[in-house]
Amino acid sequence: MGTGSTTITWLGHATFLFETGDGKRILLDPWLTGNPAFPDGWRERLTSGIDGILVSHGHFDHSRDVVELAQANGCSVATQMELGQWLVGKGVAEENVIGFNRGGCIELAGVRVTLTDARHSSSADDNGQTVYLGESCGFILQFSENFTVYHTGDTCIFSGMQLMGELYKPDLVILPIGDFFTMGPFQAAHSLRLIGAPNAIPEHYGTFPMLHGTPEQLRSELSKINQPTAVIDLKPGESWVSEP
Repeated sequence: MGTGSTTITWLGHATFLFETGDGKRILLDPWLTGNPAFPDGWRERLTSGIDGILVSHGHFDHSRDVVELAQANGCSVATQMELGQWLVGKGVAEENVIGFNRGGCIELAGVRVTLTDARHSSSADDNGQTVYLGESCGFILQFSENFTVYHTGDTCIFSGMQLMGELYKPDLVILPIGDFFTMGPFQAAHSLRLIGAPNAIPEHYGTFPMLHGTPEQLRSELSKINQPTAVIDLKPGESWVSEP
């Protein structure tokens, strides 16, 4: 079993770095190139020492730098099956790709990862052609420090979130609030009511003008329904550390 805390660093938009109490590093939805919210000085910190990469779906703002970083680190990439197969064709070593599906559980760098439902699309531009890449997903991350994160992925609200809360009792939820392409603060607040977790980190907002939801609006919506979830308002490059 591991000891210590889990450190979660937001790297803008939907990119997160998880550092475990065992010193492992897992990168989620890496979008570095062309990401206006990606913090300065971080690219070189991700080209080595990454033990695993998780990808929720194929859209460029979640997967653009997966191939480069997987090759540089020689690490495993875990994602939904069809997207995994496509990444192999783009240059990720086949033996490093873990293609699984909803309900499936794997171990990635000492973390138990369960693939969950999300309500969104999944595609990529492949030489000017739109290629559909299975379906979008979320993740339950169970760390060895008895700390659990529910990353909803890009999604709208849906009733299955309540079941995820009942089954896994997450300590923290990471969820989008930007609106337009995903749910905004109103649906996000009611999602947190369904899940019932004590803490939430909002993501997928502010990168572009159309992603207009804010953490302040999320707090307001939570107050209206008397949901006590604490909103952890990180700036790109900032971290939050779980209690040991």
